[in-house]
Amino acid sequence: MVLTDNDIYLKVILLGMENGVEVFVGQKDNYEVKGFFASGGMGDIFEALDSRGNEVLIKVPKKFSAGRNDPMNAQVVSEIENLKLLVHPNLVKYVDTGNNGSKPFLVMEKIYGISLKEHIEDVDYSYEFATNVCKGVISALQYLRTRRVVHRDISHLNIIISDDMPKIIDFSTSIRIPEEMDSVKLKGSRIGTENFSAPEQLNDGAVYIDSDIYSLGAVTYYSLTGLKPERYKKDVKQIERYGDLPLYYIISNTLQEKRSDRIRDLSILSSALDGKK
Repeated sequence: MVLTDNDIYLKVILLGMENGVEVFVGQKDNYEVKGFFASGGMGDIFEALDSRGNEVLIKVPKKFSAGRNDPMNAQVVSEIENLKLLVHPNLVKYVDTGNNGSKPFLVMEKIYGISLKEHIEDVDYSYEFATNVCKGVISALQYLRTRRVVHRDISHLNIIISDDMPKIIDFSTSIRIPEEMDSVKLKGSRIGTENFSAPEQLNDGAVYIDSDIYSLGAVTYYSLTGLKPERYKKDVKQIERYGDLPLYYIISNTLQEKRSDRIRDLSILSSALDGKK
């Protein structure tokens, strides 16, 4: 079997952990790797300790070719640069960055909790819980809008429930939209999670400044029903019993296939959640 550069890199990290010597040197601090945490589409994540003994997570890209004009390289750098801009209680917190060999790495806070998917499957879903999730995601989206950042993959897997607070993680798909534009179209880039990401994004690679609003409707619906949204008419019929309540208004006006049919003003959605529509 031929090992790829990534296989060799991962093997070196794991061997270093076994010997207790693997240390990532960041711009602000040094981090001692303690173990493997998870693997995603774009990176491997390790548990580590900073110099004061605080637990953090380190994300190392699976593919990164220094000096090569590769879209994957750009996305790795974009995640780091975007997360640096963000400080909000409903978003994972940036800690540090650095380079280990030829690969950049990202240090993030370790969030203690479970994914929205795990919460729905193992704990509970209810109107109260869905309201809490919706409120947190609206607040996060309002903040992201001020930074011109679109996450593109807010889903049941990328929200962690920690002390009853929803926190959005994994900015590997995030993109910043320039001030003079309201959208970008990325050729061949249909990124997101089916049933949760905006249709224009999954079908055409088009990303609007407000595309995450579709995901707001999707995760709210999921938190309310325990079901993934599939078809608008079927989904709305499923929650008709909530017709006079704020979540019905929010879901029915955001979980729309056509962007033109959605309410895209977050202040309207926030007011509706407070019963002021």
